[in-house]
Amino acid sequence: TMDAAKGIGRTKQKRKATKDAAAPDKKRRTTRASRAPVAPPSIDLNTTHAALNNFDATTIASILLSDNPDQVASALNALLRASADVDVNYCLGFGGEKILNALVRLFDETVGWEEEDGVDGGDEEHNNNNLEPTVKTWDAVSLSGKNKRWRIFCRDKLASPLASSSDPTKLIDPETDTKILDMIVAILRNMSYVAQNLRFLYQIEGVVRVLTGALYYRGYSVGGGGAGDEKSGEDVPSSSHQSNMCVHSIQTLINMAPLIDVTGRQLFIDRVFLESDAKEVLCTVPDQRPPSNEAEGAAATAASTSTPDKKKGRPKYGLSSFLGFGGMHLAKQYDTKAETLENIPNSVVWGLLGSHVRSVLAIFPALLAILDPNDITAMSTSASGWHRPSAQAVLEFLTALIENPDNKGMFLCVPDALLHRLSGMLFMPRLGPDSMDYIDPVSNVVTRVVALKLRMGYDASVDSDMRDRACELLVKLTDLSTSIKRRLGMASSVSGMARRKYDASIFSSETSRDLAPSILRTDETSSSRRMNVRLYDSLLSMISSSSGRGDAGPLAVRLLSNLALVPENKPGMLYVERKLIAMSGKDPHIANIACNGIFNRIK
Repeated sequence: TMDAAKGIGRTKQKRKATKDAAAPDKKRRTTRASRAPVAPPSIDLNTTHAALNNFDATTIASILLSDNPDQVASALNALLRASADVDVNYCLGFGGEKILNALVRLFDETVGWEEEDGVDGGDEEHNNNNLEPTVKTWDAVSLSGKNKRWRIFCRDKLASPLASSSDPTKLIDPETDTKILDMIVAILRNMSYVAQNLRFLYQIEGVVRVLTGALYYRGYSVGGGGAGDEKSGEDVPSSSHQSNMCVHSIQTLINMAPLIDVTGRQLFIDRVFLESDAKEVLCTVPDQRPPSNEAEGAAATAASTSTPDKKKGRPKYGLSSFLGFGGMHLAKQYDTKAETLENIPNSVVWGLLGSHVRSVLAIFPALLAILDPNDITAMSTSASGWHRPSAQAVLEFLTALIENPDNKGMFLCVPDALLHRLSGMLFMPRLGPDSMDYIDPVSNVVTRVVALKLRMGYDASVDSDMRDRACELLVKLTDLSTSIKRRLGMASSVSGMARRKYDASIFSSETSRDLAPSILRTDETSSSRRMNVRLYDSLLSMISSSSGRGDAGPLAVRLLSNLALVPENKPGMLYVERKLIAMSGKDPHIANIACNGIFNRIK
């Protein structure tokens, strides 16, 4: 009995000890749960490269700005090799804006651009009052101040040497200058493939300006010199393939598309709230202050050499810390989950970032010029006037931009000229004089174009890649508003000659009153519109097509479904209905698509 009592006593003592031990554990778990979340693990950033001798950003920038041309050439070659190394993924790192600013300065010096401080300065400040996108924003006449001067300068310097309208004395040297500019833009393109460099590229206004200027490059030619030109195909500075600064610039912008915002609000959020000493911020965002210990040393050095300037020392990021109650008000309006800033007027955003927003808006006139086959600064032996790699890249870039809801206002104002050109790409021939890749046999011997190929059917004769890209963009545009559906289905009745005269006039016009309103209008009730027969015929051919990416038929059906939602497009849908019924009798798949995807949506 005594042994049993001892055993029970020991059991009670164990239970009590267990209970006493469990209580503090429970308290500790509660305490740990109330703490702030653990910081994410640090990521590895390769901010140095063996090709760059493991130099930091400051050293590389100083070499790029050196007076020794051999050192500059070596630095450019090293940067090109480092940025092209896919195994390392070179990141600019802390102070990376110094490298980019050095590249921008080198680009300006090579092309001969001199910044005119104070010219139109008041005009540019006045233009910050209203930067809402309109249909004129897509046109070059909407540019002003520095952006206008930069466009005119680049169109003169980077024009095609074969174009009769260009001044040969203004063109850059194809042997030296063009190669340097190509290399600079190629470095920017390679850096854009590393996600940690995207904020550097987008948030530095000079980089956006350089990429916009490169979009006006027309030094390529298709298959050599034209009639009357003494240069052979080997003497032409660049060719029609994708190795030229225009295509490289568009590819860079495609990689930057998730950050490009025509409203400027996302960049405003970074400027106001982004403030951290974490490596992920210091090495991926420009104009950051060094860590606290280095900052104290730098401040002490500055204090011993000069008088401190509080305004100059204020950082560009984390401005909410300096705004007092204004910063608290901005923080309350910020939605951390959606990453949006509500109830803040545009004037506040434009007051801080107006210059950057105008630089972003200047991209769109350059894109529209690439999609213009009658561009007076471009000349080639192609009868169509297109440069296919550039046109492909522009369609991909616009498709990526439209995915960002902040850019919706820009695409709601899309001009009729762009809709007309996208409609024409739906039936762009792959071969023949009207194709983008056509080479004039008078100047060049073409062995791949034979009579047998020209006698093939629709799938073999149409440029399916351009067709699918254009249709995808049209689908996304028509998803935005009924106005675009109506304007696409009811094309403008302006003749081709009048349209070409307009396209040629926009480059020489200086004021908005010179615009041809019949081209840029978005008037929904205009009597100058008629059924877009070419569009409907192209979509009917796509439905039964088996070429391209494999989704040509669904894309065409979706676009027809969007057009069917507008009552004004009913004549066009009746035109499609008659032909679809005839096609449905031969193919049950088309019959299913027509009944379930198009006819049931006609208004």
